[in-house]
Amino acid sequence: MRPTLTDVARLAGVSVATASRALSNPDLVADSTRRAVRDAASSCGYKINLVARSLRIQRTDTIMVLAPHIDDAFYPAILASIEETAMALGYAVMVGFTAKSEKHRAAYAELLFNGRVDGMLVMDGGTGVDRFSGPKPELPVVQLFDRIYDSGVPTVGVDDRVVADLAVRHLAGNGHRRIGHIAGPAAIWRLAERRRGFVEAMERLGLHADSGQIAACDGSWESAAQAMTQLLAHPQPPTAVFCATDTMASAALAVCRQHGLAVPRDMALIGADGTVDAARSYPALPTVHVPRAEIGGRATEMLIGLIRGHGGLAGDTILPVELLPRGNPAPKHAAAAA
Repeated sequence: MRPTLTDVARLAGVSVATASRALSNPDLVADSTRRAVRDAASSCGYKINLVARSLRIQRTDTIMVLAPHIDDAFYPAILASIEETAMALGYAVMVGFTAKSEKHRAAYAELLFNGRVDGMLVMDGGTGVDRFSGPKPELPVVQLFDRIYDSGVPTVGVDDRVVADLAVRHLAGNGHRRIGHIAGPAAIWRLAERRRGFVEAMERLGLHADSGQIAACDGSWESAAQAMTQLLAHPQPPTAVFCATDTMASAALAVCRQHGLAVPRDMALIGADGTVDAARSYPALPTVHVPRAEIGGRATEMLIGLIRGHGGLAGDTILPVELLPRGNPAPKHAAAAA
């Protein structure tokens, strides 16, 4: 027997009316109540009849998510959180992988222009409706991580300069003075912010950060490995490196092994994002944890609130990040004195 709204209300300890509001108009109830109802619906397998409701209220009850790809450790947790949150609120999710290709972006733009979805979450590292040809559709849009629009479109993410600051201060606090940086593509806003944050953090600490201490890559594992090789070839190579992502840190670790450098004894590495790439490396690498799943859930709730007209003028939501230290990144005596 299919669970009913009454079952959800009983499990959540609220009235049927409150359960209905929590699922249909989540911005009208308290956060604790909304989450209790969502958890209850998930635990008992309650599903909203999307077809019947969409016919009744003239909406598709579908949101689009634009992402560049899913072949790294960064996106899966976000997409899972988006889907879980959307389904709990009665929405289906359409995911578009653009591969940063204008051909793919244009195809998904047609769905927006034709009213096939009610709103869009964008985390394409530079893609936005403004990048598509033709007029911007009048649909609610929420950005994740990367600021694509100049104004008027809310973003849910973190302060990426703070990400860099935490990483640099962690390394400097353990005695490192020659700190390098493997940077991502300048076209990806959040990675460009981490590069700026690295330079600012070094300056605040009175440490030298010239161009020779920064090696750029395209974000892939192979390109990050080449960047680490470039840093090691410097006349005065760094004793520690802040890598813009955990994937880059994993690549840097492999290069260190190829050069006979033990991590963290001979070279300290730190990544960012808190993905499995850092946790499953050997040794496990320190990282700056970004709450990706929470960001996905918050952005989805914000978008659905805007679709239903309960979000008002949504502003940016910046969530805190956390340093996850692992191992001992202190340099050898000779390196520390250099």
